[in-house]
Amino acid sequence: MKNLQQRMDLALDIARMAIWDSTLDNGKVIDSRVNWFGPGAALLGLPPEPLEQAFAGFLDCVHPDDRAALLAAMQDGVDRCNGYEVEYRVRWPDDSLHWLAAHARVCCDEQGRAAGTLGIVWDITRRKADEQSTARQRELAAITLHSIGEGVITTDQQGRTQYLNRVAEQLTGWSNEQAVGGDIGTTLRLVDEDGHAAPEHIALQCLRQRQAIDASVDKPLQLVTREGRRVAVEESAAPIWSDDGQLLGAVVVVRDVSHERKLSRQLSWNASHDALTGLINRHEFERQVAAALHSAKHEGHVHALLYMDLDQFKVVNDTCGHGAGDLLLQLLAKMLQTQMRDSDILARLGGDELGALLPHCPPERAMLIANQLRQSVKDFRFVWDDHAFQLGASIGVVEINHNSKSMTELLIAADQACYLSKERGRNCVHLYRESDQRLAQRHGEMMWVSRLKEAFERRLFRLYAQPIVSLNSHPECHDEVLIRIQDGKGQLVLPGAFIPAAERYDMMAAIDRWVIRAVCHHIQTVRDSLNPEQAFIASHQSLPAQYSINLSGTSLGDEGLHDYILEQFGSYAVAPEQVCFEITETAVIANLPKAQAFMERLKLLGCRFSLDDFGSGLSSFAYLKALPVDFLKIDGIFIRDIANNPINRALVKAINEVGHVMGIRTVAEYVEDGPTLAMVRELGLDYAQGYAVGALRPLTAGSD
Repeated sequence: MKNLQQRMDLALDIARMAIWDSTLDNGKVIDSRVNWFGPGAALLGLPPEPLEQAFAGFLDCVHPDDRAALLAAMQDGVDRCNGYEVEYRVRWPDDSLHWLAAHARVCCDEQGRAAGTLGIVWDITRRKADEQSTARQRELAAITLHSIGEGVITTDQQGRTQYLNRVAEQLTGWSNEQAVGGDIGTTLRLVDEDGHAAPEHIALQCLRQRQAIDASVDKPLQLVTREGRRVAVEESAAPIWSDDGQLLGAVVVVRDVSHERKLSRQLSWNASHDALTGLINRHEFERQVAAALHSAKHEGHVHALLYMDLDQFKVVNDTCGHGAGDLLLQLLAKMLQTQMRDSDILARLGGDELGALLPHCPPERAMLIANQLRQSVKDFRFVWDDHAFQLGASIGVVEINHNSKSMTELLIAADQACYLSKERGRNCVHLYRESDQRLAQRHGEMMWVSRLKEAFERRLFRLYAQPIVSLNSHPECHDEVLIRIQDGKGQLVLPGAFIPAAERYDMMAAIDRWVIRAVCHHIQTVRDSLNPEQAFIASHQSLPAQYSINLSGTSLGDEGLHDYILEQFGSYAVAPEQVCFEITETAVIANLPKAQAFMERLKLLGCRFSLDDFGSGLSSFAYLKALPVDFLKIDGIFIRDIANNPINRALVKAINEVGHVMGIRTVAEYVEDGPTLAMVRELGLDYAQGYAVGALRPLTAGSD
């Protein structure tokens, strides 16, 4: 018997349990006495020895918030004469809290009245702490899922909806209560851009493959909400596993990407279209011509290529300004598209030059279409501020067939045919023949080389300055120097007319050198005109960049240009800090290693550099980090409509912020009106250039 008692005591000790009983005199628990056996009293924080106490004394050890419930549960078990199971807190003498659990049975006399209780008690403090920790973690997880910025939906093993967080409710239109138990394909209805449901829902695919599934980049999906709206989303799914490796369901994360896709489509459109007219740009047009050439060579199709130059367009620009020229191009683009077949492609190739690709069109039919276009332009009347203009179009036509050599040669041939139509009196159409090439080349070389040589010899180049005005606290304002040619009739020829030819016939380096020398001479002339006091003040001030000189891509590869610039600085006593060189982004990218070396050498002297037409390359920021640039001139295609175009506004804001982070000041080009000026000022750009802040003025001293 003693051995049995020892075993029972050992078992209770291992289980961390104790035995207690109570004696009931009148069936009232509150009046009973409690007996603790062995070390049971230690569960109350008392010495571990047998203890007898009144129930009221035991109740004093119980946490005040638990006393009433504990007494009621015990009394109920006694009244029913079958026992009770309870959990409650006790406060030890050292004021620490502990959880206890008790199971008891009621002992009844022969009349069925409760005479006492017998039970076991054990400490469950650790278990309660674990439960509370788990509950807190679950609560934190629930709060996190509720607060996360992406939609989260969970399913069971069969793909039935189990939970939606707040964002998922907002995205789908389903509340958590409405969706639970429903098929995931109903709660999260996904379709492609044509409205067709995906072959297999991402959640079901995840459950079937038992692995994480990412959104498809090639086939972006849209979420159809409960109300029938469509929302562009990105989605991913991952399986939910139990601790023992059982698949419990899937979790789907959904993100609203409407803004990103809209911006991506806009960027893609900008990359292939002309922002002013909405026509495709030169890059996209060349891609279309290359595709037409491929079909001609491999499938025997015949197409036609048209190259159009608008006669008298520069007169509109010079007389009424760029705003009028821009409107004219927009109107002509819309009008010409109405004159073409649905399959025909019209493009703006640059300035006032347009191109058209006529698929599956033999030469005879192409000549008819070209003449219709020419006549439409001739009949078009453009009126601006009481000025009426009649235009014309010189059009070159080239056949694309299996004998055509390359896309580049096709474009050259079309340009030459267009040139010949101009030579024959303008406003006419010329069909290219192989025999035309030498004639066009000879005439082109004679005309442009002779005219540019004449400009050098007779000093017909003229320099103009347009101010670049500070929009904030920067004190430095400077001028961009622009070149013109004054022809025999006293009319100014804009650079768009002769720069392409100068580049084609390797005369740009000579023009750039002429401009550098002329600007240095102008700086000396202005300095010499100062009185002694002004000259003394100027010589003791830190000189800002006063003149911004454009350099062509050809000059970036001119090995002797650096030394030539130093010679001019020395000859005219020009401080390098007074000069800023402007280089277009595309020219820098095309000559990156040479551009870096050239810019770094002149930066050491104190020259400044401005990156022109920034943003047109779509990969601009990658190159920017490698260049010692002081100013970014944001491409005018983003500035012109910035007051009305939120996409352009976002792009300009991003360029401006990145430029400032890199310590580079920003310039908005083509600021032509008040709303545009107000917007670039609001966005925080540093400088503005355009007719809204300053018109062109002659730089007379540099024209000698």
